[in-house]
Amino acid sequence: MQNNYYIAVKQIENHLEISTRYHKKGPVSPNHWHDYFEFEMVLDGEYEHTVAGEKRIARRGSAWIMSYLDYHHLNCNADAILINMSFTGEDMDKEVVEFLSSVAGGILCEFDEETTEKILGLCEKARSEMLEKNPMWKCSAIGAVEEILVTAIRNRVQKASVQNTPKLLQSVTNYLRQNYKNDISLSTVAKHFGLSAGHLGLIFGKNFGMNYNNYVNRVRLKHACNMLTYSNLSTKEIATECGFNSVEYFFYVFKKHLLCTPNDYRKQTKDI
Repeated sequence: MQNNYYIAVKQIENHLEISTRYHKKGPVSPNHWHDYFEFEMVLDGEYEHTVAGEKRIARRGSAWIMSYLDYHHLNCNADAILINMSFTGEDMDKEVVEFLSSVAGGILCEFDEETTEKILGLCEKARSEMLEKNPMWKCSAIGAVEEILVTAIRNRVQKASVQNTPKLLQSVTNYLRQNYKNDISLSTVAKHFGLSAGHLGLIFGKNFGMNYNNYVNRVRLKHACNMLTYSNLSTKEIATECGFNSVEYFFYVFKKHLLCTPNDYRKQTKDI
């Protein structure tokens, strides 16, 4: 494995962090969610990358962007290196952030060698700007990051024929993220936006590749996972706080998506 990659951790306040990560063969992380966006690209070695229960082999040039609703975990099949970029989207182009916020299931890419080297160079440019702080450094660093993200988005759009999510649906998903504790049944939310339940369900399936209820469950599960990790609330209390109508249904949905019980997830994340 090559060892000539080195990008130290650099941050713009709490809005952007770029680092190189080295992993030994074996499990890297359990299933987890983020409260930020994450771009990662494999530089060397091999990972088994599982996104929302679907596995893929990731080698040099394999990349992904995880958004707020995407859960994933990594297993290292051989000693490996990846570049990691974590960001909130603050100060970035609104169109880019809106697109990333409205895509469920992650943006998964396979870059050729030329594009891989280009992205690595852009990461180094952003890191250098963050380190040297020359005039207009923040603008230049964010510009380099946005170019990486646009490259990934175009790669997905061209290969998967994904188009920008309609503005209406972006408004609906923002509403769901803000009201996940409340009654957000398909009929209730459709009425709130002046739509029929059938029409809203259809546009969810067309744009997200999942039905409305699955999307809502993922919104709620994300918050449940945060509570399991960072609070001492009981699973029954968490189920109620996250809008599940019973603790039994919470356990069912949790195990279906994350392949473990809420109690097992809490233990795994507490042990990290």
